[in-house]
Amino acid sequence: MFPFIRLAPALLLSAVLLTGCWDRTEINDLAIVTAAGMDLADDGKIKLSVQIFVPSASTSDPTSSAFTGGSNQTIVRSAIGLNLADATARLQETLSRRVFWGQADVFIFGQKLAERGINEPMDFLTRHPHPRERANLFVSEGEATEVLELRTPTERNTAELLREMAILQSGLNITMLQAVEELSEEAHTAVIPMVVVKKRDKTMVPFIGGTVAFKDLKAADKLDTMQTRGLQWLRNEIKTATITAPVPPSGDFASVYIFKASSNLVPSIKNGKWSINVHIKAIGNLNETADGIDVTKEPTIKKLQQIFQAALQKRIDESVRKAQQNRTDYLGFAEQFHRHYPKQWRKAKANWDERFPEVTVTYDIKLTIARNGLTGKNTALQRSEKP
Repeated sequence: MFPFIRLAPALLLSAVLLTGCWDRTEINDLAIVTAAGMDLADDGKIKLSVQIFVPSASTSDPTSSAFTGGSNQTIVRSAIGLNLADATARLQETLSRRVFWGQADVFIFGQKLAERGINEPMDFLTRHPHPRERANLFVSEGEATEVLELRTPTERNTAELLREMAILQSGLNITMLQAVEELSEEAHTAVIPMVVVKKRDKTMVPFIGGTVAFKDLKAADKLDTMQTRGLQWLRNEIKTATITAPVPPSGDFASVYIFKASSNLVPSIKNGKWSINVHIKAIGNLNETADGIDVTKEPTIKKLQQIFQAALQKRIDESVRKAQQNRTDYLGFAEQFHRHYPKQWRKAKANWDERFPEVTVTYDIKLTIARNGLTGKNTALQRSEKP
């Protein structure tokens, strides 16, 4: 009798722990969101569109856009609400499965919503426990819904396509966590890559075609592809790059492939003048040369290095001038002065929008051509001279 009494608590505890998965959630009960788009509706409300991964192979809903990628299927569903939380609730009412944000890799803001401000959607995405902090952010040139509905021949869906492009440095690779961190810095700015839809072989395909700069959570400036590359150099985000420039006297183009690069910003305050020195070191291989150039000679290599350095400086300077003209410091200058000159920064912080365009920017670029290729002066491919 007494041994049984001593075992009774253990048996009761075992009964509690071995009750099975009473609160389990089957995957067939989830509407797994792979990407979401947020647009501004005509009445000022928020339109939420989600791309849902469906591991089955059937849908006949005429209101959904769907396509089969391999053995998988993706559908797009939309709902309109007073804010993003309300739109999510309205969307749930139309689905037989519970909306699950845990696998959402991409969030796209429509252009009109970006211009009005993304503070409300960002509040929902950062406050909700399920959306990933490492999810990529994008801004669409038109409506975000249209991007989600596009077919992607090379990937299963647009979420995978855009994420892979960001990883390959087709443009900026900005996650939700990065955007929040940048917005909390001294300048309160952030940059998000822009999605542009282009026609390829009679099919509309999304590409990363520039950058949208945000100030105080509103779109403040737009950069094209070349200006974005200059911005990436300033942010020390260039891993590989190809620089092409004309070579005098012929004007033919030569190209160098950069395989190693680093950059940093060095602030300075002297005699009341604020300046930034951009330090860049890059190493690359010569990919293609201009007609008649003998790259076996050291003076020729030095000349090419100077030409590529000037082309790189011009590319970066375009991004700097555009930011200063718009008085929007998405270059990271404010953060550098805050770190290195905290006393002076506290005095200038309130008037930074006026001081930022007056900051002098200088460049210290060292580009080294490590290899000139397998041929020297390629006489076999030169154009014949006219008599």
